[in-house]
Amino acid sequence: MPKRVISITDDKKRDAHVEIESPKRQERFGYINANGERVKSERLIKSTEHHTYEALVDKLGDDDALSAALVEGDPEIPFDRAGRRVGPTDRVWIREDNSILYCARPLLVKFDPQGEEIERGDFIDVEATVDEESPLPWTGRLFPTSEVVRRFVIGRKLRVRHVNGLTFDFLYDIAKHLHEEKKMLLVGTGKKGAAPLIFQTNGTPYRGFLEGRVDGDGYMLLLHLSNLELKRIPE
Repeated sequence: MPKRVISITDDKKRDAHVEIESPKRQERFGYINANGERVKSERLIKSTEHHTYEALVDKLGDDDALSAALVEGDPEIPFDRAGRRVGPTDRVWIREDNSILYCARPLLVKFDPQGEEIERGDFIDVEATVDEESPLPWTGRLFPTSEVVRRFVIGRKLRVRHVNGLTFDFLYDIAKHLHEEKKMLLVGTGKKGAAPLIFQTNGTPYRGFLEGRVDGDGYMLLLHLSNLELKRIPE
């Protein structure tokens, strides 16, 4: 996620505009070939729509004919295209007959825990809930870090950063408070912070847990995001 501005509130009910960004991941390892050169991944053409199982059966007549053709040769391999590098591409939707779908009707389909469909209807866009105009409230709900990591799967994390000297002091005080409490703050949207965090239209709804660390005059604020809670399976 590129840097973006949001608004948050502290325990004194003061709010300020700050930045959030995804911490850069350091590459831990890489691959080299026998010559010591760096190896990179390439996307290659494996097959075409004319060489799928369905296309070959339709062309040859039945499975027996296809089996005989596979023994005699390699009808499933497009020798004129297989292995070529794939250049810039666009994703398209296709029908079952492999024809391009130019217009589609999005549907919202819900399933029960057993995987059975229970509801189907028109898809309604869900707007983002995190922006500059609506400050994230201070919920006051603090959880020990050990409890958060045992109860929730942390899928993403964002770094909260100051944009000027005033917001440095603002965020430093929040980080210091959480650091001294040795706890994480539950973060949500809405008046009481009970609604999920959604960062973009139709984005994934998350619970947020704000962690603060201080070291001398420095601080770090991390917003941990989770959309999955771990629960014990009833016996």
